[in-house]
Amino acid sequence: MVQPENDEAGHGREGALAALNEVATDPEVVKQFGTAAGAFEPEDYQQLIALAWRHQFDDDRTKFKRDLRALQEHVSQRILDRAELSE
Repeated sequence: MVQPENDEAGHGREGALAALNEVATDPEVVKQFGTAAGAFEPEDYQQLIALAWRHQFDDDRTKFKRDLRALQEHVSQRILDRAELSE
């Protein structure tokens, strides 16, 4: 898992994670995105915040994009696996 940086006390990350979790559990978001919304796990949100925090000041976004793409592929595979199980 990516280790977050640039926030020794963790307050900024905690607030960002709380906001992300709030949006993720919003009934309208769940209704709109259904299976995809349900495929995310708490660790995915933590990973997303850690990635954003780690790379927020990078001029070169290449590593951030690569790490984000890897997370996206992981979650996408989970969505596909769940879709296959439900058939």
